Amino acid sequence: METRNEKFRRLAELRLGRILQTMNLIANLSAPQYVYTSEDITELFNMYQTMGNAAQTYFQGLTRYNEMPSSFMFTNTVTVAPELTSAHARFRRLAENRMSRVLRDLRLLVNLSDKSNYSYTDSEVTQLFDAYTNKGREIAALFAPLTTDFHFKPKD
Repeated sequence: METRNEKFRRLAELRLGRILQTMNLIANLSAPQYVYTSEDITELFNMYQTMGNAAQTYFQGLTRYNEMPSSFMFTNTVTVAPELTSAHARFRRLAENRMSRVLRDLRLLVNLSDKSNYSYTDSEVTQLFDAYTNKGREIAALFAPLTTDFHFKPKD
């Protein structure tokens, strides 16, 4: 029979795995056929990081009722050149759908914080959210502008 900790570990691996897979799909949106603005990227990854931090607080026992959002929509209204509008709209639609999927899976992950059903250690929670945070950084880096200039540091 599976212990409460074994069940936690199995479900946490499954649920975080789905989040990481969806983040890989978000990474695909950095391809040249999509158009996005720095405001889009900032909003997208701020949501990812903010919700990850919020999810982690559930495991600290600070709250019990799962109030995590299950959908994402851009709030910025940045416009792009008319010839790029359809590629930008496609990016935003796909990014909203994929981030919503991340948030739904994050809600499921938060459900594992209920100590009456699952047991876990602080170390396991830290590992879980370190992987979550690292994946966000990895994917966000794909959208960062590439360095084009070089300058020497000033002499002392």
